[in-house]
Amino acid sequence: MNLTENTIYQHDELGEVLVVGVHHVFETYDPDSGDGRLRSRVVRYTAEWDDYGPMPSSVRTTPVDEFRTVVGDAVRTWEGVEWPPNGDT
Repeated sequence: MNLTENTIYQHDELGEVLVVGVHHVFETYDPDSGDGRLRSRVVRYTAEWDDYGPMPSSVRTTPVDEFRTVVGDAVRTWEGVEWPPNGDT
């Protein structure tokens, strides 16, 4: 299963959760060559969000393989409220 950011999934214990992002964690990484030694992949998610995004203290991080064992298929895409850049009204 591919996990997609800004998508809501059904979690076995938490109900619906919002995936904020899926990230690679490297042991070493060379920005010039764009290559590195991958340590792990993690998913950032939350069970507490509103139209503006996740609640500040509620984002959790779990290894992707572990997360996949407790979630089902995607429920829907989350479409948050977009704010104009500062100064624009």
